[in-house]
Amino acid sequence: MMSKATVIQIQDLPERFSDEFLELYALMCRTISKPIRLKILQLIGNTKMNVTEIQKNLNISLPSLSNHLNDLYRAGILKKEKSGNFVFYYLTQPELLDSIKQMMHTIVKIIGQRDTSKL
Repeated sequence: MMSKATVIQIQDLPERFSDEFLELYALMCRTISKPIRLKILQLIGNTKMNVTEIQKNLNISLPSLSNHLNDLYRAGILKKEKSGNFVFYYLTQPELLDSIKQMMHTIVKIIGQRDTSKL
């Protein structure tokens, strides 16, 4: 298990990953594949937000939001901390947003080749 101080550079990654790692990667992608979950991640960004703040910004029912937050938490994408009566959520790895933006940039280029009305 890697320590928190371990930093892996892209050039240090193997050319081929193990089946176990690819399964984990696919699970993470499935977890963030719902548009509402991407909205949650974009909203939280590099801050900590409580459930009420997230709910007000996204206009989503509390039970639905709780399910999405719990799935993101169980996948290790979000962490949470309790402060008084509030539970605050934040990204475990804020650079995930950069990766998502890079993927969106690539998708915009693909869509741009076909139909720009989807943006």
